[in-house]
Amino acid sequence: MSLSKEAIQHIQNTAIEPEDRVIYEDGRSFIVDNEGYGQEITRQKVSKIVLNTLTSMVDFIKNIDFVDEQKLYLNIDGPREVYLLSSLQSDNTRDTLARVEAILPNIQFDRFKLAEDLVIELQAKFLPTDDRELILQVLGNLKEENVKNLGDDGVSQSVTIKKGVTSLMDVKVPNPVQLAPFRTFHEVQQPTSPFVFRMKEGGQGALFEADGQGWKLAAIQNIKEFFEKELAGMENIIILA
Repeated sequence: MSLSKEAIQHIQNTAIEPEDRVIYEDGRSFIVDNEGYGQEITRQKVSKIVLNTLTSMVDFIKNIDFVDEQKLYLNIDGPREVYLLSSLQSDNTRDTLARVEAILPNIQFDRFKLAEDLVIELQAKFLPTDDRELILQVLGNLKEENVKNLGDDGVSQSVTIKKGVTSLMDVKVPNPVQLAPFRTFHEVQQPTSPFVFRMKEGGQGALFEADGQGWKLAAIQNIKEFFEKELAGMENIIILA
């Protein structure tokens, strides 16, 4: 049985003494010294590269220097992480060649916060939508001591907001609302999904996700479409989503 290139390199790196010998058992290779102690010769795996944008992953794939590679697998592991995997190697494992993780703002859902803080978050961490503008209008003109329930269904609410300089008016709090937070890579479209918008006394508001995490499937599909476009014609790339 001939040694693989990795085994030969490993033997050279470990400075095998003349009295040492290499034996094979069940498809595995061992260095055994003259006292009978053995050390398995294992394949040296590739060190992965850590990236932060989908564009950098595309550039890496187009300029990859991985030796004797047949196929590469892009594993879209959710809306924020993508892994580039090698083909199955001699030890029945795959190397992780690169990993890309999205840089995203921290958005806290399901927690009440002051109207001013929620206004800042909506403007800084959400894309413009009609419902976002409506919520900003309510929060920006809120007369905080007037938050009251309408009915007993736990959904409908109304608040008193300022109208002009001196007058006030009651408005119904929009609910549910369609919003598009920054939750996936910036190179792809941010999924729009429904949220339950609730308010309580003291001028506090909160957003609760209301799509059963369905936005993640939409984000994964958007990432897949991005790679299909950018890597068109590269038949050795398998996209897993």
